[in-house]
Amino acid sequence: MSTNKAAYEKNSAQSIYNFALLLTGKSLSEAVDLPENLENVRDRGKLGTLVEKYYFNHEPPNDHNPDFPEAGVELKVTGVKKDKSGKYVAKERLVLTMINYEHIVKESWHSNNFYNKCKRMLIMFYLFTKDVPVVERRFVIDPLLYEIPESDLPIIKSDWEKIQGKVLQGKAHEISEGDTFYLGACRKGAGGTKEKLKSQPFSEVGAPARAFSFKQNYLNQLLIENQSDSQLGASFNLSIEEATQKRFAKYIGDSIGELSLAINHFKRDKNHKGFHRELATKILAKGGSSVSEIEKAGIEMKTVRLQANGKPRESMSFPAFDFLKIGNEIWEESSFFEKVERKFLFVVFKVDGEGVERFEKVGYWNMPYEDRLEAERVWRDTQRRVAINAHDLPGMTESHVAHVRPKAKDGNDKGLTPQGDMRTKQCFWLNASYIAEVVSTI
Repeated sequence: MSTNKAAYEKNSAQSIYNFALLLTGKSLSEAVDLPENLENVRDRGKLGTLVEKYYFNHEPPNDHNPDFPEAGVELKVTGVKKDKSGKYVAKERLVLTMINYEHIVKESWHSNNFYNKCKRMLIMFYLFTKDVPVVERRFVIDPLLYEIPESDLPIIKSDWEKIQGKVLQGKAHEISEGDTFYLGACRKGAGGTKEKLKSQPFSEVGAPARAFSFKQNYLNQLLIENQSDSQLGASFNLSIEEATQKRFAKYIGDSIGELSLAINHFKRDKNHKGFHRELATKILAKGGSSVSEIEKAGIEMKTVRLQANGKPRESMSFPAFDFLKIGNEIWEESSFFEKVERKFLFVVFKVDGEGVERFEKVGYWNMPYEDRLEAERVWRDTQRRVAINAHDLPGMTESHVAHVRPKAKDGNDKGLTPQGDMRTKQCFWLNASYIAEVVSTI
């Protein structure tokens, strides 16, 4: 170890980046002499502060300016992990700056705190290891000197304006991460019924604390190579919604057979699972397998197959939950909460009067506030009932939004209940009737 002399120029973004680059392959404790009385911190939020203080020998300004105001650079430190292929991916979203409900209503895009603070950032990536103190976690990827790309700017600007718009309408309490594409408004409070809510200027209803953040999928795209060959084409002239509609427009009304011929993708056999999703993806990606805007926004694409009467063939399922773990969760950290806060892309197919299945429409959707409250009620009721009798969980007739029923690979795919017996794994489902209502509005 050696004492860091901060050999960089604070007014030069490139100099700051070059200095950060020297930390790649090392942990903070290996790079500098740390105080002996420094506590063995495991809080990931502390690492950024420690890097700035002990590696850069720098005290950030106590205002809304970037950490290095002379260079206009904000410092962010975030964790990565390895995926199944061995590549590094973002562990979580990148929290940027708190949302002040009283101030945002007075701001414009070019003079707001978020844009002023975060339009240029130095992002440093460490390998997240759960039981290792933060000062010993190694920086495994070269840092990124990030400036909002011209191609992403209109989308991020639109996201910011949507969040501001909710506050202007007195609906800060209704904000959802599903409202936006790249720039999220993530929860930052303690969660649960005891969370202290924030005041908002145009409503007496308290709102949970939220912060601007780059969504996890957006951050992932910053870690991989440019995918310009699979761009949707969203730009200053076309939003993501408009670009998506344009991509699908010429296929509206086509039968499944006609779609297969048009994009040269055919069913392997009658049991070809995921075929409709594959068709939708190939249309969206112009024959490819992914679209960078959709990936960056963390949008979940769902194909909906309607019968001739307009009703979906089935309800919409989510991942199975653990009977033992759900009792110790809080709503805001549950997987079901994360799902209902998302933005979805629905690709809708419908059987016509002659029994031919055709592509009908496509549209983006995120769950309205009132329905998120109902989903939360179902989740809390499930949590309560699992502890009493895991064989008696909320059914479809008990809510117009969601219910619980089995989702398992086979009859042997079971989980241990708090009562000590085994039961087929269960998951939350959005009711088929509710999906029918949603599809009718997009």
